[in-house]
Amino acid sequence: MTTATATATATGVSTAVDVNALVEEHLYLVGHVVNQLSARFPRHVDRDELRGAGAAGLVDAAHRYDPSTGVPFGRYAAIRIRGAVLDATRSRDWATRRLRRDLRTIESTQAELEEKLQRRPDDAEIAEAMGTDESAVRSRRAAAVTSTLLTLDRPVREDESGGVLGDRLVEQDTAWLPEAALEHNELVGTLRTAIAHLPELPRKVLVEHHFEGRLLRDIADDLGVTEARASQLRHEALHALQAYFGTAYDNVPTVPADAPGKRRRAAYVAQVSTNTTWRTRLTGDDAADLTTSFA
Repeated sequence: MTTATATATATGVSTAVDVNALVEEHLYLVGHVVNQLSARFPRHVDRDELRGAGAAGLVDAAHRYDPSTGVPFGRYAAIRIRGAVLDATRSRDWATRRLRRDLRTIESTQAELEEKLQRRPDDAEIAEAMGTDESAVRSRRAAAVTSTLLTLDRPVREDESGGVLGDRLVEQDTAWLPEAALEHNELVGTLRTAIAHLPELPRKVLVEHHFEGRLLRDIADDLGVTEARASQLRHEALHALQAYFGTAYDNVPTVPADAPGKRRRAAYVAQVSTNTTWRTRLTGDDAADLTTSFA
C-alpha cells in the first residue's frame, strides 16, 4: 500500500491517485447500469449521453467515497451512477411524470392485447381496455411526441436507410440554405443594379410607382407630363429590365417586337453588361447611388 493510499484510507478522503484507480477499475459499472436503465427508456434517448452521465456519476462517486463506512465501492458507485443517469434523463425530458405514467399504461395495455389478439391492436381497442376514449389515447401520444427532444445528429434506426436525423429534415427558411440564399441575393442585387442603370425619368417612374406605391397621375403631375407619358416611361423601364434579365436568366419572356425604343434597350443592356460583374451584381454595389431600397 502506498503512502498516499494509506493516508487516504486512514482519513477517509480519496487522493487523486485513488480516484483514478477506482474509476478505471469500476468503469464497467457504467455500461452495466446504463443497459439496465435504458431498457425502460424510449428508443430516441441517446445511449451515449446516458453513458456520459453515468461516467460523471462514477467520477463523483470516487471523489465522495469514504472507505470507513464499510460499504463496498462497487455498490456505492452503482447507486451514484444510477442517480446521475436518471437525473440527466429527467433534465432533458419535457414530459410530466403523469404523462410518462399514462404512456407506460398505454404500452403495457397494447402489449397485453397483442398477446391476446395475436395482432397489433388499434387505438379504439386500447382505449376500451383502459376504460377511456380513443381521443384520450391519441392526445397522450401526441403530447409525448411534442415533449420529446431529439438531436439533429442522432443516428436513425438501422432498419431504415441510415444517416442522421438532420438529413431527414427539410429546412423551410431559405436564409439557412446556402444555395437558395445565394440565388436570392444575386437576384435582388441584379435587380437593384439594373434599375440603377436606367435613364433618370424611366427609373423615377418605375421606383415611385412599383416600390413606393404612388399613382401614375401623381407622378405625372410632379414631372409636369401627362399620365399617358408617365405610363409610357414606366413601360420603357420595364421593357429595358426585361431585355437585360433575358440575357442573364433563362425562361425570361422576350420583349414584344413592336415595343418602341429597341435601340435604346440594346444600348442599355450593353451598358449594364459592360459596367458590372457577377460580384457587383451579387452585392448590388452598383446601386449604391439609389436612395430608395427595393430589395
